[in-house]
Amino acid sequence: MPYAETTHVGATRPAATRPRSPWAWPLSPQPSIVRRFIAPERRWGPGHRGVDLAGHVGQPVHAVAAGTVSHVGVVAGRGTVSVLHPCGIRSTYEPVDPSVRVGQFVAQGATLGVLAAAGSHCVPAACLHLGALRGQSYLDPLLLLVGGRVRLLPMG
Repeated sequence: MPYAETTHVGATRPAATRPRSPWAWPLSPQPSIVRRFIAPERRWGPGHRGVDLAGHVGQPVHAVAAGTVSHVGVVAGRGTVSVLHPCGIRSTYEPVDPSVRVGQFVAQGATLGVLAAAGSHCVPAACLHLGALRGQSYLDPLLLLVGGRVRLLPMG
C-alpha cells in the first residue's frame, strides 16, 4: 500500500515535551503565518516553496541559524539573501534590503537586513518569504522553526 508523507508540528504537545527546533524565527516578535509551504508535485511544478510570515516594512530580518551568507542580490525584482548552514540546509529570505555580504559568517539571530516593500508576496501588506533547501529539494521551513516529526500515513 503506498504511503504519503505528512507532517505534524506537535501543536498539541506541551512546550516542555516538543522536540527542540533547530531554527529561530526570522522576525520578532514571532509572526503570524500568512501562507504555508505547498510542495510541488514535480520540481518545476506549481507550489509555494516556502512560508510567508507577516511583518512590516523596515522590520529587521534575522538569520534563523548560524551559517555563511551564500547569496545577496536581486531575483525577480526582489532583494534576496541566502544563508548556508553547516547541516547543508540553505535558508532564503525575500524581499530584504540586505546589510550583509556574501562570505560573511552570521550567528543565529544576526540581522541580515530589513523587510522591503518591493516584491512582497502580500501586497498591500508586507511579509517575509522564508525558504529552506537541501540541495535542490525544497523543505517546509515550519518544521525547522517549530520542531515536529514526520509520520507516514496510508494514502486514501
